Formats: sequence, structure tokens, C-alpha cells
Amino acid sequence: MEAQLMTSDSAPPIERKTILMIATRDLRGRMTGRKAVLRTTSDSLVGLGHRVLVAHFGDAQHNIRDEEANLNSRIQYFSLMGPRPWELVRQFVLEFLPGRKSLNECLYASKRAEKALRRIVHAENVEIVITDMIRTVGYGELLNLPWIADLDDLLSLRYRRIAKERRGLDGLLGYHKAPVLRALSWFIRPAARIILDKEATILERREITVARQANVTLTVSSAEAMALSKASLRPVSATPFCVQGPDHIAPLKTRVRHLVFLGGMSYQPNRNAVQMFDKQILGQLRSSGIHDITLDVIGEGEESIRREFSPNVRFVGYVEDLDHELQKYKAMLVPELLQGGIKTKIVHAALNGVVVLAHDSAIEGMGLERDINVLTWYSPQELAALLRRIQGTDSTLDRIAENALRWATVTFGVKQAEAKWKAHLESLNESCPKTSKGIEMKATELSRAS
Repeated sequence: MEAQLMTSDSAPPIERKTILMIATRDLRGRMTGRKAVLRTTSDSLVGLGHRVLVAHFGDAQHNIRDEEANLNSRIQYFSLMGPRPWELVRQFVLEFLPGRKSLNECLYASKRAEKALRRIVHAENVEIVITDMIRTVGYGELLNLPWIADLDDLLSLRYRRIAKERRGLDGLLGYHKAPVLRALSWFIRPAARIILDKEATILERREITVARQANVTLTVSSAEAMALSKASLRPVSATPFCVQGPDHIAPLKTRVRHLVFLGGMSYQPNRNAVQMFDKQILGQLRSSGIHDITLDVIGEGEESIRREFSPNVRFVGYVEDLDHELQKYKAMLVPELLQGGIKTKIVHAALNGVVVLAHDSAIEGMGLERDINVLTWYSPQELAALLRRIQGTDSTLDRIAENALRWATVTFGVKQAEAKWKAHLESLNESCPKTSKGIEMKATELSRAS
């Protein structure tokens, strides 16, 4: 008989489920944008009373803060081993080149991980599987349990734009730490456009397939959810992450620093954005009469990377208390970025009363309104005009910051996230009801396979 939890005196009991999240990274330790989404999932499920297991690729994070340890004690973690070098070569030749799998999936396709996941499902009586991005959907297909595919962003759209803008392969690999692949990327850079076009084509087909196979499919952006739903003829839900805002917000007029950028330099798109500001935009700002502007960068970055930038770019490094640090600034710069998806840095800025100065491309699909809760720019000249307002005494900035705070609270609040996940699980129960006998039979099947 399944455990049941009461949410309130009047609410019906909730069946306590054992839910396995298969993640591309450890949810603990230093926070990133994608980790914020994954932590929303795990926190919401724990808040709803479910048992959560997280199987993640890469080494376990250390130096976890006390407040994180309290939450993590309610979540069980397992480390997964990625593919061996020969597996990567085999996947590239037999899966990517024929167009069966995307390169993103090949980077995480591991026989060792497959066996470990089968053991976890059998030993822990897992009832529901949640996969992280397109990179882990193969395991959702493999385990044959009720499956929620959290695609995050539609990578097909991202790589189609990368190919169109003729950028390198660094954005394709993202945070992936495979040094051999990064080294090879320099040799195959001349063929980058061909590879990116092929990757985008495979991803588009795979995203549609997943939307048709998974019991529930999610994206972060509502615009991308609508696009995939239309392409797959299946419902796709938008599930924004939640960000816990600060208890107190310092007034704009008391802040002494003008401009900040949020993002680690190990992620190539962040690095490209700051380089563009340093190499191109700064010079054009000087031509527009702004000479004393500096950009502070919050986020990790090795010393060798820092030396690539001028003194006008100052590196604060990783900070433990992000809210406290952000409230030293009046504005956050969001340079030209790949369109689509949700930019976590914008949410953090809004929750801390920081005015967002976003390139027009950066707010697509986020539900922000120009000159209402965000200031947008397209050219360096337009950015220069916005910076003059930041440096001056523009009384309308307070209103814009207040509107942004209201938008972030309503869209990315904790209650909204839990309500969304409660609805997803209810939808899952309706689409694939499982008896205890059926779960027992599936556990026996997985046991034999492993």
C-alpha cells in the first residue's frame, strides 16, 4: 500500500511517489541558470511530499553550505559515469553521422550510466522518471516508466541560430568538460556550419519525437512550448523555474555602482558577450561621450581568461550571497544573446531591484514589456542613451524596477512552481495509471535486464 500525505484538513491525500531525476550535472554547489531550473524541480517535488532521487553526471559537488545540506538531506544523490572515449567515437560514427541521435545526446550516452540507472530503478522502486534536457532523453526512452521530459530550451532553435550567425562550436559544447572534444573543435572549425546545421536538423526531429513519446513534455519558455506543441501535435507545458528573492531591497538612489554582468566565463556564450562589450561596444560608447563606464562581472573566471579583457571589465568572481552583491548596482547589462529561452540573470536582477538593460534579442519569450519592466537597446548608441539615464537622476527607473520585481515574483515564485509540478504529476497519473502490480512487474523486467 502506497504512503499517503495530507496537504491540509480539507485537501485529499497525496500519494507519495519515488521520482528519479536524471540530470546533466550535480544540483548542489555553485548555482548556474540550468541548476536553478533543476533545483526548482527537486525542491517543488520535495515540497509536495515526494521522495526524490537525483542521478547526475560528473563528480559530486563539495563545500556545500549548511542551508543546502538541510535540503539535500531530503534528496538522495547518485553519480553517473559518462561515456568512455571509445563510446564517444562510436556514438559519433554510428549515431550522429547517420542522423539517429544529436551530438548533445551522444555526449551523455553511456553504458555505465545505463546499468547504474537500471539498478537504481530496481533497488529504489522508482515510479516516475524525469530527464534533464534533450541530452538525457535516451534514458527516459530506455527505462520505460512514466516519463516527464524536461527539455529546458529547444536546442534546435539555438543551434540553427548559431549556424546562421557563423559562430564556433564552443556554444555547442556549452559546459561540457570533455577536453578531447574541445581540442578537436579547433580542427573541425572550418566545417562548423555543416555540423551545426546537421545538429539542428537532428535536434528538431528528436524534440518532436520526445514530445510524442514522453507522457509529459516541458520547456521553460512558453513561446517554445507553443512551438513544439504545434510541431508535434501534442501538448507541451511551460514550467518556469523559481528564484527565492531577498527579504530587503536597497533603493536605487543609494547604489554606488552602475553596471554589472552575471555569468561565469567557462560558458562560452557568456564569454563572447563580455568580449563583444569590451572590444566593440566600449569604443562606441566613448564615441557617444561616455568614457568612465566599467562593467563588473559576477561569476567564476580563471586568471588566464581575465587577462583577455581591458581594465574596464572588472571581475568580482563567484559570490555566495548573490542578492547582497547585486544590490550594489543600479543596472544589469544583458548583451546580445541567442534568442529564445529564459535568461536567469534577468530574473535575479528583477528580484533585486536592478534595472535590466537588455539587448532586444535577449528578452524574446520572457513576457517582458519594453519601457514597462525592462529597458532594451539594439545599437551601442541606444545603450549609451540608457547608460546616461542610469548615471543621471531619472525618476522613471524606480517604476521600471518595481514593475520588474512584480513580474519576477508572479512568474517565478515558489507557489507557482509547486502548483505547476502538482499539475504535471496529476496529468501523468491520468495518462498512464499504474497499479502496484504493474510497478512490481516493471521492476522485475528491469532487474533481468541489468
